[in-house]
Amino acid sequence: MEKILKLTVKDKLIFEIDSEYNLKKLIKFIRLYFNKLEIKDNSYLIYYDRENIANYKILLNSLANFYKKNKDEISYKKILLNANKDILIKIKKHELSFDKKAVYITFKKLSSKEFEISFANPKKHVYDYIKGLFLFDILDFNENRIVVSYNEDTRKIASVLLNKKSIMGYNVIYNANEEDFSFSKSFSVEGNLKEYLAKIRNALELFGVSTIYEWDKIKKEYRRLAKKYHPDLHRNKPELIQRIYEKKFKRVKESYELLEEYYKYKA
Repeated sequence: MEKILKLTVKDKLIFEIDSEYNLKKLIKFIRLYFNKLEIKDNSYLIYYDRENIANYKILLNSLANFYKKNKDEISYKKILLNANKDILIKIKKHELSFDKKAVYITFKKLSSKEFEISFANPKKHVYDYIKGLFLFDILDFNENRIVVSYNEDTRKIASVLLNKKSIMGYNVIYNANEEDFSFSKSFSVEGNLKEYLAKIRNALELFGVSTIYEWDKIKKEYRRLAKKYHPDLHRNKPELIQRIYEKKFKRVKESYELLEEYYKYKA
């Protein structure tokens, strides 16, 4: 997968952007907010204009932040050092250089705490499947990219995925440094981890929250439910009713303990 932007620094800052990406907002912003502007074919030349410096800085920073986000500090600094030059944006026609029937997935370690999964020619079923596997460790995502916490569990899942030749009936081609995601091949994504995550999801639903980070709500709801179902409050009721409340109390207690362990691990 190539970079979205190619940067050249000459008498002006020249950016080449792949037309595969959604550029409607960028083009609309350029057309609306710059008067000193030349438009030719698929290129936009924005002249440096002190009278319109605020919008010029917004455009420049949005382009520069792409490189910062992708850990390309050299290009990021080059842009900021040339902040008084004209900007030429060329939109290049996107050319497919891969099998249209395959899904291309790149695993890239961004730091010791996170990694990125990016998709070329993404298929929604494959994207949703992979997103579901990493559900509780997702830090950020859009339709072509998922950023995930880098930990033992996510390494296990990534290791298994990198050995899959197909997902949901689609051929999958991976690009990754396998050393970053190596783990025992005996581990099964479909087994222990999936069951564990299902238990976490069920426990969150029991306490009426959607994420582990709503910990104060979880504690409050746990106290309410534990008090409601505590066996001592139902000693005078028929034996069948007592058993039902005992089971409910046990489920509440076990669910809370599971989430407590998971929350400590996350923290």
